[in-house]
Order: sequence, then structure tokens, then C-alpha cells
Amino acid sequence: MGKLEILKQLKELNLKAFELENDFVGFYYKIPLGRFKGQEIVVALNAPQFPNIPPSGPYIKPFLLPINTKGRIHPYGGIHDWKKPTEEFQYWSRPFPGWNNSGMNMKAYLAFLRTLLDIDNEI
Repeated sequence: MGKLEILKQLKELNLKAFELENDFVGFYYKIPLGRFKGQEIVVALNAPQFPNIPPSGPYIKPFLLPINTKGRIHPYGGIHDWKKPTEEFQYWSRPFPGWNNSGMNMKAYLAFLRTLLDIDNEI
């Protein structure tokens, strides 16, 4: 269910979504706020049990922040170079808090993503 449901919901939200290897779904996203405002990125998600379980965190292409696997303080901690779904993505370990009370859909996930990408401070 997960991959197909994510594709369906992203397309219903008028986002250009596509399948990637290894059960990932990708989509183009234009960052609306913060220091990366206006930059178009590709976001990849893997959530085989969606909508019951949200994506573990977004995979971002191109890299926006330095790799920092130590700590989990947003925005600079918990950023990995896991080479999934391809080498060009970095993984942001950002679990979705309160998923069960969110509507459990891609509209809610996109709102969460928007807050993750609203980064104003300099590196």
C-alpha cells in the first residue's frame, strides 16, 4: 500500500511525483521559507506501511546541510550520507511527532517538511 498511496496523494496535491528504486517515492519540492527559499529540491520518501506509519524522515537532493551524524538537534544533527535511494541524497533523521493525530496523510507530511526546511541561521 505505502508507495502507491504516497504517489497518489502527492499527485492529488499537484506535485510531480515519481517512483525511485528500492521502494522510494520522489517528488519535486520548491522550498517556500527560510534561507533556501525558492530552491527546488527532490525529496525521496520510503514508507512501506504508509499511512499507518509515516516516512522515517526525508531524503534530500541536493545536499543542503553538512553531514553530521552526531546528535539530533535540528537543523544540523542527524544528517546522514546513506546513499539511499541513490548517492545524491542525504537523509535527515526527523521522525514525524504526533503522526496519529495529524490526519496521517501527505498534506500533513508536507506541512511537517515545510517546517523542517525553514532554516534561517547560517552554517
